[in-house]
Amino acid sequence: MTDKIHRFIFDTFGIRGEMVHLAASSQRMIEAHNYPSLIADLLQQAAAVNVLLATTLKFEGRISIQLQGSGALKMLVVQTTHELGYRGVAHFDEQQDYSKLGFTDLIKDGQMCITIEPVKGRRYQGVVPLEGNNLAECVETYFKQSEQLNTRIWLYNDSSQVFGLLIQALPDMLSEESFQHLETLASTLTADECLTVENDVLLHRLFHDESVINLTEETVKFSCECSPEKMLNALILLSDDEIEEILQESGEVAMTCEFCLNHYAFNEVDIKQHKSMDGNSTQH
Repeated sequence: MTDKIHRFIFDTFGIRGEMVHLAASSQRMIEAHNYPSLIADLLQQAAAVNVLLATTLKFEGRISIQLQGSGALKMLVVQTTHELGYRGVAHFDEQQDYSKLGFTDLIKDGQMCITIEPVKGRRYQGVVPLEGNNLAECVETYFKQSEQLNTRIWLYNDSSQVFGLLIQALPDMLSEESFQHLETLASTLTADECLTVENDVLLHRLFHDESVINLTEETVKFSCECSPEKMLNALILLSDDEIEEILQESGEVAMTCEFCLNHYAFNEVDIKQHKSMDGNSTQH
């Protein structure tokens, strides 16, 4: 199975749907981070959700989902571009025993923030409390409170892959009964078939009696946006004294991207040249 998102629409009902399957890309996201399985599973699910949401972008830019709270999970963020390249990272209490914890333990007193950042245009951000027994329920609550859109999400994953299904009402939805009908059909899915059956086969299996128009199937990939320039932009936020102290001790400033774990090293000449350039961005 390849990493793809499949978009479709129930034209007679006025309801849209999406299926996403992430395997190689989600493994690239979590590899070498040594996440506890509970954290890794949640990060994979957040990636699936964020990719599902990214298909709504009608412009160049990116969409992010961020979870933050006072529980064992300190922060989790996934960012996806309009080209369906994504990256994600989680910060967590490394002293915690995760073997006896569940989702609600992770996100205690937490909130979820969804941010849309166009390359050109205004930035939009919606924030809601994390309310639900799993990530899917929390995102459904977000849409209910912030967007007033009927939305259902199903997420299934194991240690090596994640599957996501979304159905969402459009402004011209036929009726609440039609949405409930599709919910009932989708709820017959099992985790095993979602993780072993191709998206197009699942779509037919679930909705073969409905009028479904296939829109697009697109490839999804892990894609980190880090670069030497962006790392230098972050570095020069430090004071000159701090940079000088590091250079005197090590001869260079070493940095690691928290998303992809790529390593960078800059000497004094690199830093001075970058500082002398006009129009440096500080966004990483």
